[in-house]
Amino acid sequence: MKIIAQCEIPDELANEWLQHLRDFDATHRGCHFEVMMQTGRTVSVREMVKALRVEPELTIEQVFKRKRKG
Repeated sequence: MKIIAQCEIPDELANEWLQHLRDFDATHRGCHFEVMMQTGRTVSVREMVKALRVEPELTIEQVFKRKRKG
């Protein structure tokens, strides 16, 4: 099953929402999430990576490995 959600949240809640999603992902190993970020301004890669920090952390290798499985 695929669930597609478009979320509008304040910038200051982005990391909290992503952590919630990562917690679900870590608890339920069969799940896979693809997340896109859209802002009303240009965001540097450094700022995007900082905003997307979650625990347990996903390495770039894990991200690409998971993408290939789908």
